[in-house]
Parts: sequence; structure tokens; C-alpha cells
Amino acid sequence: MKDMLNQKIRDLCTEAGSASAAAMAPRLINDLDKEYDKRVDAGMSELDAYRDVLRSVDRIEAMLRALPKDSPDVEDQASPSDGGWDPMADFSRRMAGRRELSFYLDKASALLWVGTTLVYFLWSLTFGGWRYTWLIFLWATLGQIVLSGAEDYNKHLNLRKTMMDTMSGCLWVGAVILFFLSGFGLGLWRYSWLIFLAATAAQILLSTFLDNKK
Repeated sequence: MKDMLNQKIRDLCTEAGSASAAAMAPRLINDLDKEYDKRVDAGMSELDAYRDVLRSVDRIEAMLRALPKDSPDVEDQASPSDGGWDPMADFSRRMAGRRELSFYLDKASALLWVGTTLVYFLWSLTFGGWRYTWLIFLWATLGQIVLSGAEDYNKHLNLRKTMMDTMSGCLWVGAVILFFLSGFGLGLWRYSWLIFLAATAAQILLSTFLDNKK
């Protein structure tokens, strides 16, 4: 992946059509290689790190094309103080944003379970129905699965695996919810077990289309 990244930068510098852009190729390659390595060291897959670094390609290309055809001060042209792209600052901003999102996701998870417990007792004590109100914890489990999926995506874990785990978890919790609702609400205990067969078929389809493949 790093070789592909380096070749992409060389192509951009060549296509810019100036000596200044060509002279910047080694520095840009070195900077982006560092950013790529940092993402991999932080736990991203090589493919995700490659894609994340390439998100800056448009800005790099615009900067290269804006360079004069002949510029003796190439280093000054790309300095952050002149409005050029600073890979280190860009990566730091991204990491700060991920840490902030992770903080809010943790708080949301805690509030989810505290709120669920409060609603469970308040509803049950006020209206009764203790036989059914415990089902609210299954709905909260669905919310927790979604939050966990968002956290995994925020950490830039493998996207395909994150989608697979999240959808699979929602599928089976949803199947349990439907099983009890159809049993308690409609009295279809004799047939409601078929829901799990349907969930199994859906799981097979998910595995077929979203299984973790390189």
C-alpha cells in the first residue's frame, strides 16, 4: 500500500507540470509515509490507512498546481504559515476529533443503561406489567450494539467486520424481541420459534455479503 501511495504522489507531482512540483515529490512522499505509518501503528488496517491518507490528495493536488512554474523556494511554498497543508497538524486534528467522539459515545452508553433502568422501574411501578417490562432491556441492548459499532468505526477498525458484527448483533437481539412479543402479545408460542430459523437464514446472507474478506 505504501508503494501505491508513493506512486500516486509522484504522478501528481509530474502531472502538475512544474519544476517546483517535481522538486516537492520527495518531501511529500516522506510526510505521507510518516502519516501512513502513524495510522497503521494506531491500529488501522493498511487499506484503511491508505484510504485515510488519500483523503488529502485533493488539497495536495491543488497546492501543486498553484505553484509557479519556476520557484527556487519550494520549501517555503509548502510551509504551514503560508496556508500550505501540514500533514502532522491534519492528523492531530483527526485524532482529537476521534477522542472527543469516543468520550461522547462512552457517556451515551452510560446514560442509555441508567435511563433504561429508570424507565423500567418507573413504568412498572406506575402501570404494572412486570411480566413484560423487562423487554425494555432488550431494546437497550440494540442501542448498545449500535453505539459499540460506532465506537469501533471511530477507532478505524476494519469497516466490513464492524458492519458485520453490528448487523449480526442487531439481528439476533431483534429476533429475541420478536419471539417474546409474538408469544406474549399474540400467544403464538407454538410458532414463534420459527423466528430463529428466519434469523439464521438472514445471518447466512449477512455472512455471504459482509464477511471479512480482504
